[in-house]
Amino acid sequence: MHLLDFGDDARTEAVGEAIGPFADWEWHVDLAEGVVPPEVEDLVAALVDRICDLTEGRPYAAARAASRFERAAASTALMAGRKARSSMMTWEYIGRAFGCGPQEALERFGETLNDDDPGDEA
Repeated sequence: MHLLDFGDDARTEAVGEAIGPFADWEWHVDLAEGVVPPEVEDLVAALVDRICDLTEGRPYAAARAASRFERAAASTALMAGRKARSSMMTWEYIGRAFGCGPQEALERFGETLNDDDPGDEA
């Protein structure tokens, strides 16, 4: 339950504190959608380990594999960033997922989207 102060959004949202309806919503999204499934974590770790193993005896093959992994990661990140934004995620939230700030997320993914809300927060 949250007390609403109609006309004072900052007070309702408890700006600067980790309480309020918006903070609860972010917590919910983190739990419901933000956890990377263990099988994905395992696959990425296995791929990284395999590429590292290749560096010992086949460094050129390792470099080619790393290059393919890098390209795949970049295109997958773009797809994920686009989908997150089209799913109404804020730039702040997208930035957090990519380990950057909202402005960097906007610069990275904003040009690829047709954002109809020019007043959206960065």
